[in-house]
Amino acid sequence: MQTVGSASSPIESSRWPAWLHTFSRLDWWPRVNEVAAVPWWVHLLFWGILLLFDGMMLSYNPTKFGSQLVLRQFLLRAALTDALAAAMFYTNWMVLIPRTLSRGRLVPYIIGVLVLLLLYIPARFGTSLLIGGAAEGVRNQPQTLAMIVPYGMMGLMAIFFSSALRITGDYLRALSNRRELERQQLLTELAMLKTQINPHFLFNTLNNIYSLTSRKSDKAPEAVLRLAEIMRYLLYESGTETVPLSRELAHLHSFLDLQRLRLPASAPEAIRFEVAGVPAESNFPIAPLLLLPLVENAFKHGDLAARPVAVHITLALAPDTGLTFSVLNHVAPNDAGRELPDQPGGVGLANLRRRLELLYPGRYALWVSTPPGQHLVTLTLRQA
Repeated sequence: MQTVGSASSPIESSRWPAWLHTFSRLDWWPRVNEVAAVPWWVHLLFWGILLLFDGMMLSYNPTKFGSQLVLRQFLLRAALTDALAAAMFYTNWMVLIPRTLSRGRLVPYIIGVLVLLLLYIPARFGTSLLIGGAAEGVRNQPQTLAMIVPYGMMGLMAIFFSSALRITGDYLRALSNRRELERQQLLTELAMLKTQINPHFLFNTLNNIYSLTSRKSDKAPEAVLRLAEIMRYLLYESGTETVPLSRELAHLHSFLDLQRLRLPASAPEAIRFEVAGVPAESNFPIAPLLLLPLVENAFKHGDLAARPVAVHITLALAPDTGLTFSVLNHVAPNDAGRELPDQPGGVGLANLRRRLELLYPGRYALWVSTPPGQHLVTLTLRQA
């Protein structure tokens, strides 16, 4: 039975043109919650249009409604007509669309529309014959069937207006859901990138402290203190999307102080960090731990024995150009012809580039150059 059913499907679908078969599957329909409640603005818009149309009919020939009886008949007919239009509108929205279009069934929807029209047109005739007015002249003429077309058009207008608003609402909800999903995926990816940074940094720092303790250096306690400051920043201050630039700079200063402990006491200026245009309490927003990979690369792949300056870091903040951060380090003669690799595990420059693409799309520039015996990385960031 299963084999026969699967074999007959291509034969049946081949009777229809390809574009009609694709259209009837309704792949273009935005899939959202089928039983969507009617929003308040749809109620307001629909009833506002109905009342506006009734008001226009009333003001078109005010002398016609001079008597109380005629005016009462008009208001009663308008109320019944609006009720029939509302029945078409809400039945299409709440019953017909959820059970057909939202499930990818176009042909049943068309049949449902025809059934609604077959119910609506006789009801309109009954209303007009009961109250009198619009169909009063037609009632006494043999051309009564001529009103079928106008009544049918009125019913179709109510149905199509309902469908247009429902399609628009479904599309906007699907778009909002897709954007929220993309935002959640972005936050998840950023969180994964940051979790890669923290263990990598801690691993390198513990290696440095181990080197100091193995030599029984007096700098080991200070190194532990600097590490505690850095870990406090990593744990309690880097969990937000952005941090003030002043906090990021304080973190970089702690990291550089920790790296200076590796150098001989006679070379305190081998690591130079220059800041320009940044107030003491700068609130320029920046993603936490964004600058650290560039500085780490300089110490991991640079020649710290170079003098007088082994690592030269500059940061400038200007209103027109934004933030400019550059790291220049010397390269050992044996490594001068070797391209600087990314850190293992995708944590280095590859990690940084991905974070920049996610956090600063179209608002950053990252240049990597290799002057003779040196390696220079420059990053610029512009505010949104």
